[in-house]
Formats: sequence, structure tokens, C-alpha cells
Amino acid sequence: MGYDMIQRTEQELLWGWRPFFLMISIWIAVLSLAKGFAKFPAQSDKHLALSSLSGILLSAGFPPSPLTPLMFVGFVPLLILEDSLRSEYGRAIGWKVFKYAFNAFFIWNVCTTWWVINTSFLPGIFANTMNAIFMATVFMLFHYACVVLPRKVHALVLVSFWIAFEYLHMNWELSWPWLNLGNSLAQYPIAIQWYEYTGVFGGSLWLLFGNQWISSWYRQGRKINRMLLRIAIWILVPIAWSIGRYYTIDLPEGNVDVVVVQPNFEPHYEKFRINQQDQLKRFLALSREALTDSTDYLVFPETSLGFILLNDIEADYRIKELQKLIDSFPSLKIVTGLESYRVHREMSDLKTIRAVPDRMGDTVLIDVQNSAIQIAKDRPIDVYFKSKLVPGAEFLPFRDFLPFLKPLVDMLQGSIAGLTGQKTRGVFRSHAGNAAPVICYESVYGSYVGGYVRNGADMIFIVTNDGWWDKTPGHVQHLQIGALRAIEHRRPIARSANTGTSCFVNVRGDILQPTKYEETIAIKGKVSPAHDITFYTRWGDMIARIAVFLSVLIVARVITLSVVRRRRSS
Repeated sequence: MGYDMIQRTEQELLWGWRPFFLMISIWIAVLSLAKGFAKFPAQSDKHLALSSLSGILLSAGFPPSPLTPLMFVGFVPLLILEDSLRSEYGRAIGWKVFKYAFNAFFIWNVCTTWWVINTSFLPGIFANTMNAIFMATVFMLFHYACVVLPRKVHALVLVSFWIAFEYLHMNWELSWPWLNLGNSLAQYPIAIQWYEYTGVFGGSLWLLFGNQWISSWYRQGRKINRMLLRIAIWILVPIAWSIGRYYTIDLPEGNVDVVVVQPNFEPHYEKFRINQQDQLKRFLALSREALTDSTDYLVFPETSLGFILLNDIEADYRIKELQKLIDSFPSLKIVTGLESYRVHREMSDLKTIRAVPDRMGDTVLIDVQNSAIQIAKDRPIDVYFKSKLVPGAEFLPFRDFLPFLKPLVDMLQGSIAGLTGQKTRGVFRSHAGNAAPVICYESVYGSYVGGYVRNGADMIFIVTNDGWWDKTPGHVQHLQIGALRAIEHRRPIARSANTGTSCFVNVRGDILQPTKYEETIAIKGKVSPAHDITFYTRWGDMIARIAVFLSVLIVARVITLSVVRRRRSS
């Protein structure tokens, strides 16, 4: 990298924590203005304090905070508030409940995921706001159901509605599962070894029942009674079982040598401006420092190489340089992320094909991918296309319904076409093992990663670029949430980040040899491919599917009872 580029990078200012303080300041100002211009009843201050307390508790309990137990009481102030309003009015008051719930969930979203603004300002604000709206809507629906249904089923209603929301939010085009409650337990893998049966939705269920029962115990006068005993058993028994499981899991000595490279190119001002040859020199220099004749895999991060034509990939000079490296080491395979594209002779049913001008001024049909490849000696290059794409950044959600946005997207030098994915989870196979090439955002999806394992993966390689968010909690959360996949599927993980944290993760979810943020380094370790299929791998998000089914039944029951009551009253 030349001196001019270094100087320019140093002069460019990253936002760091500034968006957090901006968002919090704006929200405090909004609440102050609302209170000043609107007439609030005397108890509104208490209600606002309760909803704000829920937001603060949920934020303080989410990684990377070590105060995870607070998640067992994060909903409690909001549940007490909802119960108080329902008792006071004796009927459904959805808008009031929605307002206070939105305040709580907006605080939670801003305090935990404000860092997305560092990637793109307005979309980041949109993501935080819309997620809070979705959550507040779910809580409002819970309130409507509680007005109609007996108190003894309120806990089941909360659990069903919330987990159904998390599941649906994970599986539509505006997918954002980051704040799924089960993810909040990632800080302490020793307490959640049972995720191999339930996945993160088991954690959500555990926390939601705990919150509802603690709020009920509080309303009952906080007496030492059977409710308190139930709460203690509910919380402590899974932890005790998990600790026992943690210390009895077999951790065989690794027999696959893996080198993970963290090149540390700042993505906003360095990564996509520096000459590709200069970048490749850094990759090769770091690799040669760590490689030995016994190394089986060399892992590079997401989009390490770009812009590579897949139609003739082996002719690319960067691929040739990597092939030369492989020729120097007898057992070596290279797994790397890259920006790739294909040229098409004619249009097809593939919706991601776009027409672009080439250097000669002619129109060329291409599609673009965020890919991972495996390069091995004397065999064709394996290619996998990232398929869990980031909404907005990598594809336009609901594009079939929003064609009028094309001029705006063109102005932003983007494409409504988005990136090309693939339907099946590809696995990179070799004599050393079968690796799942998990690209960035895909590592947040438990059942999705299970697709690789069901297709034969016995270890997981996560390739990512976590520098977009600057040195904020974002890259730590991404690391810890991704590490949950090791517990769910009992597969070891090698993680390569452009910058952020590169590391290894064993099948207990322990993070090993973590690198520092902005550290330029290659680390080496041993992993042991695993072959057993866990209950969660086989059955996936069963808890969530049951919650969706129960939610449908609950909604049907609420509607039926509401109709009956109206007829009787008339």
C-alpha cells in the first residue's frame, strides 16, 4: 500500500460510537418534546419509566455485556406496565401499550445494534426503528390476547407470539434475527449446551417463561412460595445440566491443521481502493509466515479477491498465484471469499442477471455473487454462492412489488437485481474433511447452517468482513452469535475476518486464539472434524414451528371469544 493511500486513510474519519450518542440524544429530545407539548396523566411518568427500564435491562443483558442474567427480568417492567394498564382500563388499549412498548424496544435496538448506522446512515436508522415497531406490534397483540384470555395462559401467549415473531422475522425478506432472545445467552456457552437440542429458540423460550413468571411473582407480593420455587428450578436446572454436559463433552485432539488469515484492510477507505496486487502480496506474506508442510487448509476472509470472472476463473492471475502457493505445500487447500461474476450469452429465468456496458461500450449480461471457493491441487475449483443475503446491501427486499425504486437504486450505483445465491448448501470436500463455507451474515442462522451439516459438513469455516461497523460491539456480537453454531451442530469452527476477530471455536462453543480488532495476523490451529448429527441439526427450529402453530390457535380463540362477547353485549 502506497504512502498516499496510508495518508488518505488516516485522514478519513470513521464514525465509531458517534451514532450511538446521536440516536440516544435524539430520542431523549423526542420524549422531552412529546411530554412538553402533550397532556399526560400523572401516572405517565411511572409508565414511561417502566418501559424505559425494560429497554435498559434488555440492552444491559445483551452481548458483549457480561450481565446476561438481566435478560430474565428485561421484560418484567413492561409486563407489569401492561398488566397495570389492562387493570386500570378494563379493556384493550392497544395504542397506549404500543407507545410504551415501542419506547422500550427502541431503546433496546439502539443500545445494542446502533452500529449498523456505521455501514449506512439512513438504512441503519430505518433498521433500528422498524425492528422496534415490529416488536412493539407483537407486544400489543399479546396485550389484546390478555384482555380476552384467562391469566393462567398469558405466559404461553407471550412465549408463542414472541417466538413466532422471531421465526417469521428470520425467514422473510426483511430478515434481521440479531436480537433473537436466544442470541443474548452467547456470552456464556457453559450455560447453554442444551442448544444442541433446541437451538437459540430454546433460549428464547427459557427467557420468556422466566420473565413472565418473575413478573407474576412480583405482582403476587414477592412472597417465598411455589412460584418462586418454580422460577428457581426453571432457571437453575438447565444451567446445572449444561455445566455437566460442558465438562463431559469429548474434545479429541485436532488432526486437521488450519491457518486463518486476518489481513486487516479497513473496508470503507482501504479494502476496495487498494490495488489488488498489493492486497495479494499481504495475503501471501502472512500465509507464508504460518504455513508448514502439514497445513491442510488456508482460510481467507470474505471478499478477499475481486472482481473475478467465474467463466474462466483459473485464468485469473490471482488464482494462479494461489495455485503456486498450493504447489509449495503438499497437503494445502485454500478456502477464500471473493467477489465474483459470470457473463451470460443471453437472458434467462435468473432474476439477478443485469445488463452492463463493457469497456468497448457494448452491453454485456452478467450476474454477481458474494462467493467462497476452494482451491486444491489437481482438481476443479469448488464454488459456493452466499445465499442468506443482507437486506438492502445485497438485495432489494420485495423487489417484485417495488419496481418504481429502480431510478433511485441506479443513482446509488446499485442494482435491483441483487446478488445471486443458490438453493442448496454447498460443502467443500477433501481428504482432510468436509468444510461448510459460511459467509458472514449466514453464520447468524442456526437452522440454515444445519443445512451444510446435513449435506455432510464435518467442520465450519466462517469467512467474514466485520470492519464495516468500526471498533464497536457489532463485531463482538457477530463472533459470539456465530459461535453458537458450534454448540447447535457440534462442529468445530475456523473463523477468518478481514478485521474484527478471527479465531477457532471448539464444539463446546469456546472461542480459542481470538485476534484483536485491527490486528494484521495469521493464526494456526488444529480442528477435529465431527460426524455425529445433533437433535437440532436433524429437526431444526421445531420450537419455533410449534410456536407459530400455537399462535394461530390463540389468535383464532381470541377472535372467537371476542365475537361471542360482542353478540352477548348487543
